[in-house]
Amino acid sequence: MPSKTYLGVAYNAEHPVYVPAEDTFLLLREANCHGKVLEIGTGSGLIAIYLAKQGLQVDAVDISKHALECASANCVANGVSIRLVQSDLFHDVRGKYDTIIFNPPYLPVNDQIEGAEAWNGGSDGFYVIRRFLEGAPDHLSESGVIFMILSDLTDINSLINEFSNFIFTRLGSEHFESETIYAYQLKLGR
Repeated sequence: MPSKTYLGVAYNAEHPVYVPAEDTFLLLREANCHGKVLEIGTGSGLIAIYLAKQGLQVDAVDISKHALECASANCVANGVSIRLVQSDLFHDVRGKYDTIIFNPPYLPVNDQIEGAEAWNGGSDGFYVIRRFLEGAPDHLSESGVIFMILSDLTDINSLINEFSNFIFTRLGSEHFESETIYAYQLKLGR
């Protein structure tokens, strides 16, 4: 039974799911989603639910069974239908999408504590992001776009150079005492 509600999205205290924060809302503000949408790492489902309420066809995946249970309960509570799939990034995803949205674990840390997988990006912050960008081209339509969050605590330019098959466009940002996060749009280079 959900024990906490945040903007109409329920959370289970026994099995915590990433609570929408500034990075979530930055994506919501900056992502211009269209067509068939895939959200990777849906967590509570807030972004997927918001997009479904805008009339978009949305599929959402998460590696966590508990996150998908939370997202499913939130879909019911918000009266939307979203196809939910348990998957490690694109592993169990089929088809192509016009928009892929991803709020990745982007902090450059190696914490092995329970729950850290929601924000632990490995020593350089790109462990999960690299795997995502390697798999994304197989699931992106010809004119498709990706929206994702990156942090200035990482070497964003090295990631851009490493994945030169993508065109990275910086959109909005949020600044905190020790960090700035950025919403990026990515397109496959032609």
